[in-house]
Order: sequence, then C-alpha cells, then structure tokens
Amino acid sequence: MPNKKKKLTLDLVEHQIQYLPLLPAVVCDLLNLDQDSDNFYEKLTELTITDPPLAARVLTIANSASTAPTTPITNIKEGLIRVGLKTILSLITTISVAKIFVPAKPEHKAIWQHSLETAVFAKFIAQKLTAFKIDPEQAYTCGLLHDIGRLTLFAISAKAIEVIDGKGWDTPIELPQVERKILGFTHAEVGYLAAHKWQLPKILQNLIRYHHSYNIAQKENVPTELVNLVILTQYADLLSVFVEKNTDWGQWDKEDLKKEIESQCFHKDWPQINFPIDEIIEALPYLTDEVNRIMKNLRIA
Repeated sequence: MPNKKKKLTLDLVEHQIQYLPLLPAVVCDLLNLDQDSDNFYEKLTELTITDPPLAARVLTIANSASTAPTTPITNIKEGLIRVGLKTILSLITTISVAKIFVPAKPEHKAIWQHSLETAVFAKFIAQKLTAFKIDPEQAYTCGLLHDIGRLTLFAISAKAIEVIDGKGWDTPIELPQVERKILGFTHAEVGYLAAHKWQLPKILQNLIRYHHSYNIAQKENVPTELVNLVILTQYADLLSVFVEKNTDWGQWDKEDLKKEIESQCFHKDWPQINFPIDEIIEALPYLTDEVNRIMKNLRIA
C-alpha cells in the first residue's frame, strides 16, 4: 500500500493495482466466452466444474425453492440448465467481485449498493428497451463493474474515497469533475487500468473507461454496441444515484416521480431515446428489494 505521505497519483494507483487480488481465472474465462458459439454450453460446464466452490453454489441455487426441482439435482450440467447459463455469468461475477472488495464501513457499503443497483436497473432497462438489442445479463455485468475504479480506489486508499464523497457531489455527472480537481484523475481511468490487468473483455474495459463520456454517441468510429451499453449504464447509474439521494421517493406521487426522473436522469448529449420510464416506476419497489436481497446474500447489508 502507498505511504501516506506520498501524493496519490494515477501512476501510483497503477503500481498498487498489481498488489490487489485478481479476479478468479474462471471468471475472466467465463466473461471471455462467446455466448453465441456452438460450444458455449460445453465450455461453461467445463469451467464451472474446475472451481469446487462455484460448482457447489450452482447446485445450491439449482435446488433452491425458487427453482422447485421435482427431484434433487446433483449433476452440474443439470444445475446449469436449471439456473440458466447467462444468469450464472452474472452470479459468478457478483460473488467474485464481492470477495475481493469487502466493505468495512457503512459508507463503503454504499459504493457496493450503488454498483448492485446500477446492475439490477440496467438489466431491467435492457429487457424493456429492446431497440438497443442489449443482452440483459451483459447489461447487469456492465452495471456491476462500471464503478470498479471506485472499488479499486477504496481498496488502495479509502481516505481518497472519503475525501471525494465529502465534497457533496449530487450526480454521477459531477463526480469525475470533483475527482479530477482533487486527485488529478478519475475512477473511470482507474477502473480501466484494473479491467485491463484482469484481461476482461475489451467491450467491458471500454465500458468502464467511457461510462462518464455522455457524448459518446457523437464520437466517430465508436461501435453501436458500445454506444448503447454506455448510455444504458449511464441511465441506470443516474437512476441509482437519484434513488439514493431521494430516500422518500416511494412516497411521491407517480407523476411527480416521473417528472423528476425525466429531469434528473437524462443527459442533453444523448440522442433521443424512449426510456421505459413508466415501467421503471412500476418496478422500482421490486428492483430495490432485489438489490437488498443480493446485499444480504453477499453479507454486505
């Protein structure tokens, strides 16, 4: 860990990243699998059975009350089929990141809650915003990892996070400006360095790197898939912070809530997008309950 007297620079952060625990190799391999390949199922099964704790987790979920199997499942392949292949990817990533970045203080748990909220919101939006053609599980992973730079900074220098958050920024749009003013770099840059070290898929590396680039749709030669992933993650990010900053949102009139979401969770540099706001408002209580459930399962809450 860096000496307290040293100024925290991006070079110093990059140096310290090498001392952080790596994501388990099985996670990186899973995230790099081509989900459209003919042998995706076989490769997923092969990777799962190489990690005993993961295999046990798959069987636990496959035999849970929510899946209600008629007979106990003891076969990994059957367990994967029962749980759902893509759901497994989200599950594995969430558990693995939670093991690496364990929050010690209540204020640090807020970073984790925000990551999970963004993931759950992004998945729901992807399911409803079919025009974007984004796989919901991929959207979940992007939401979960978008602020990996904040978690990395927390692991290297919790004090830096406390100083940044002490400045009272109100939206994700303001956060990088505060970071650059105080640190000289942003968590998006830190996240990209960590994602590159872990050899995550390129599209995830770029999502993490550009998740505060609100004008990405106006840039040349940016793949449509990346543009859509960034904007969807940004919307989920803004929505999460909105919910966190307005803790009494559940008591608001639905029309007032809709107006505030339209006002605070949209960026002027985005193209015109018909976000499913009405459906989001209806689902918001259930989505936030889902986040709390995940937090409890991970023993973060």
